[in-house]
Amino acid sequence: MTVILLLTMSYELIGVALSEIINFDGYEYGSLIHEFLGISLVILFFFHLWLNRWWLKTLFKGRYNLTRIILTSINFALIIDMVLLTFAGMYMSRLVETPETDSLMSFSRICHVTASYWGFILMSFHAGLNWHIFSAMMFKKMKIESKIIPHIIAIIIMIYGAYAFIKRNFWDYMSMNILFVFFDYEEPFMYFILDYVAIMFLFGSLGHYLFLMLKKPTKKF
Repeated sequence: MTVILLLTMSYELIGVALSEIINFDGYEYGSLIHEFLGISLVILFFFHLWLNRWWLKTLFKGRYNLTRIILTSINFALIIDMVLLTFAGMYMSRLVETPETDSLMSFSRICHVTASYWGFILMSFHAGLNWHIFSAMMFKKMKIESKIIPHIIAIIIMIYGAYAFIKRNFWDYMSMNILFVFFDYEEPFMYFILDYVAIMFLFGSLGHYLFLMLKKPTKKF
């Protein structure tokens, strides 16, 4: 799902890159690639939600402490974002036709762009909340005894991720200051991907460290 998310955000660059290899209109096919990847991402997301349906069944059970409130809020924010992203995308691609489709096209585009960037951040954050499971397995499998070097590397990537977040105007997209997605077609594709991976790592790390902080005992409400 992470790989598809990255490719979905870089759809036009993929189309342009393929057009240099195969003789076709990269911009037109870039949009088709975006739709295919977007549909795949939505299917995988809701399949992931279905696999974890036990979580939905426990929402009204037990007491809520600060940890549970924050984690539940993040999960619901991501679900709402994905639902909005899905319906906005369906309107833009005309998979859903209603008398209001044309009048809602501009609104759908704004919602789709904004929800895309919020979804990228929320998915990264959500993944970071579960990093403790995989990081423990990785340290054990790779027999890494010292955690100093991995932490130094993580900090360097996080700093670069913060720089890339500003450089790529993420907050402007998230706050609807920019309503159209702009790509630099002269930029090497890997530069774009590396920046987005760094941003993903930044917010994944923030989610991870938030989880570690929330592990401490808190009062229940």
